[in-house]
Amino acid sequence: MDAVLPSSEQGPGDPRILRSEAAISSALLALLGEGLSFDALTVSAVAEHAGVTRKTFYARFGSLERVVHRIVADLLGALVADLDDDLLRLPRTDPAVTTLVFAVWDAHREVLAPLLTQCPAGLFLAPVSEVADRFLDRVLAVNAAPALEGARRDYLIAVVASVMHGMLSVWVRRDFSEPPEAVAALMDRLLGDGVERFLLAGAS
Repeated sequence: MDAVLPSSEQGPGDPRILRSEAAISSALLALLGEGLSFDALTVSAVAEHAGVTRKTFYARFGSLERVVHRIVADLLGALVADLDDDLLRLPRTDPAVTTLVFAVWDAHREVLAPLLTQCPAGLFLAPVSEVADRFLDRVLAVNAAPALEGARRDYLIAVVASVMHGMLSVWVRRDFSEPPEAVAALMDRLLGDGVERFLLAGAS
């Protein structure tokens, strides 16, 4: 299995730290990929598989949950950061953003499959929701749209994250039998127009 990219949260950082973080993330994914459920994993097993000590594991992540959080947040966060603002202008004329998201997931099947089949849904939903929350502010700024706060914001992020998780889970269960463009188009049909109207309506 390819090494997981280390987090960008800490900047360039010490190469030794980055290597140990990548090794830990890859070890966790490898063990999940062998069929172990997340609940059956232990810090000792992940650390041993990664070739690091328990002390190093705790210094880098603190918990197994944080490893999963980092993997998902880094993967999706890097994608969002690379999106050009022109792709975020509403109303959209093509499904480019959604297609790019699913193309990235497709390119990281070896990461996506064990996370969705072996981990509780909440471990995946939390980082997706956090990235979606930051992404929402960017979309609103690009479109000079009214701020979205409180319950409306919370519900929107929950809906988007839950639909993303649900669709990815089905896609994994179906062994990625549909091309990413087809899954992206389906998600756009389910959510696209409604989300755009919701955003442009602002607080009304």
